[in-house]
Amino acid sequence: MRPSTMRPRVHVLVCTHARRSDDPLRSGCGEGGPAVFEAMKRATAGVASRVWVTATGCLGHCPRRGCAVAIHPHNEHLVEVVAEDVPAVLAQALGAR
Repeated sequence: MRPSTMRPRVHVLVCTHARRSDDPLRSGCGEGGPAVFEAMKRATAGVASRVWVTATGCLGHCPRRGCAVAIHPHNEHLVEVVAEDVPAVLAQALGAR
């Protein structure tokens, strides 16, 4: 084992986990997560070496709408993120608050 030399400035994790159809929280991130992930990938196409975007399973936050997103190394967790939020999420992740 050895450390990787490839390290992004920011790593955005987007939950795309789909819950069972009978779950009281509905499908959760499985419904909105894929759209957020695709929008995030499109928005970061020009800066892919600085910003990595990864679709994940459950991040432990289960919103009723949208999806959960974690931003590292900032240790920020956002919920109810929808595709329209992607520009603001990226601005926050890159420090342009």
